[in-house]
Amino acid sequence: MATFLGLILAFLTQCFRVPLSRFMATCVLGLVLIPVYVQATAWSAGFGVQGWFKLSQVSAALSPWRAIVSVIWIQGCAAVPVCFLFCVLGIHRSATASVRQALLDFGPWRAARCILFPSMVPWIAVCMLWTIATTGNDMVVTNLFQVPTLTETVYQQVQFEQVNSASTLVACSFAILIGTILMVGYSLSGAWDRDKRAEASDSFSLADSQAFRLQGLSRWWGCSLGLAIVSAVVLLPIGNLIVKAGWVATLADNQIHRSWSPMIVLQSIARTVTFEEELSWSLQLGLYSAFLSLVLAMGLTAFCRWSRWDAVVLGTMGCLLSLPGPMVNLAVIRLLDRSEPEWVGFLADRTLCAPILALQSRCWPIAFGILWLADQRFTAENQRQLTFDRVLPLSSRIWIRLRAMMRAMRIAFVVAFFVAFADLASYLLVQPPQVTTVAMRMFEMLHYGIKNRESGLALALVLLTIVPTWLLMRKTIR
Repeated sequence: MATFLGLILAFLTQCFRVPLSRFMATCVLGLVLIPVYVQATAWSAGFGVQGWFKLSQVSAALSPWRAIVSVIWIQGCAAVPVCFLFCVLGIHRSATASVRQALLDFGPWRAARCILFPSMVPWIAVCMLWTIATTGNDMVVTNLFQVPTLTETVYQQVQFEQVNSASTLVACSFAILIGTILMVGYSLSGAWDRDKRAEASDSFSLADSQAFRLQGLSRWWGCSLGLAIVSAVVLLPIGNLIVKAGWVATLADNQIHRSWSPMIVLQSIARTVTFEEELSWSLQLGLYSAFLSLVLAMGLTAFCRWSRWDAVVLGTMGCLLSLPGPMVNLAVIRLLDRSEPEWVGFLADRTLCAPILALQSRCWPIAFGILWLADQRFTAENQRQLTFDRVLPLSSRIWIRLRAMMRAMRIAFVVAFFVAFADLASYLLVQPPQVTTVAMRMFEMLHYGIKNRESGLALALVLLTIVPTWLLMRKTIR
């Protein structure tokens, strides 16, 4: 679902340039780093007795199929922005001389279907692998709608110290499968890259091309389809939060009077200050985790450059990223849950060491992916200059590389911070006493229904995430 919708929207906004393309792309890209629990809050705000769709966690629990459909829809909508981003990058990277020639010979429809789409197969595969991995290792939405997935089962076993070896093996097999697919796919794509390298050197800019633009009534049909996708994925969930944050129900003369006020919305957002402690813990956890993941990613990128073990490293990172959260919790517990030596117990109980270590399963692979791609691009574009630089001292060559990678490092740090801020499943069982993050607080409140306060907090998180995401996406696309 996420790959299909993201691919359609990418073609409409980047190739066919339908009306309002910039608006639609901006709306979707703004939600790339939005936490899944905010998406769950937004859709839960529209469900239930006072919602536009008569479905709540209680009614979903009574009907397993409704619960499964709800989980699929929420997870799919949460993954659409990332899939859209991957497809946008894939379209621009696949715009080669053959696409330009097909535009001249056959027109936009056949050029997109017969030339551009087959060139994007690796990017589409990455979209699907990303969605499978992030959906498989999460348990926030499935726990909310009581869908008994494997991740949820392992979480309960770890929580009650009744770990089943069979469940553990299957959970680890899922991560190993994703990592193996990524490693084999990258190895097989080596020949594909060599065949396309000469052609890619003669690429052209889709932004300057007028041949892909649709004409006549098809432009407006495409615009309507794109707006329908954006409304379902972006505008509707945010609208749910706005409506719920300003919804007021009062009892007068034994009758319930319901109303909505923009002032109540502002008051609900202002109440975010009551979560000051949770925001502080989340901020610290995100900063420390992002810094550590950046350092580890820099070291691993240098290792790949010198060893040429890119396929193995990518497979390992894919396995780590798709490892279910309860398995990460279990690994950290086995590592730090001990009384000897004494300093290990101190780190586990009195510091954020355990959740920071657990979050590396999410932050490290993503930071490495960003730095690795930037390093590959820098090397490809400066092969001749780098050959001449071999006569320089090692310290000078490292400094040149660091300066060239500075923007990618900033992007990796920001993305890793938001990933750590949004994640919950990987450190839910290893939080130190008296530490409650925003993710944990939202997870608890979601089980008791969505009210003004919860909607206001979710809206505040959307506002705090969307602005840096827009700025980051503009630099990335450029």
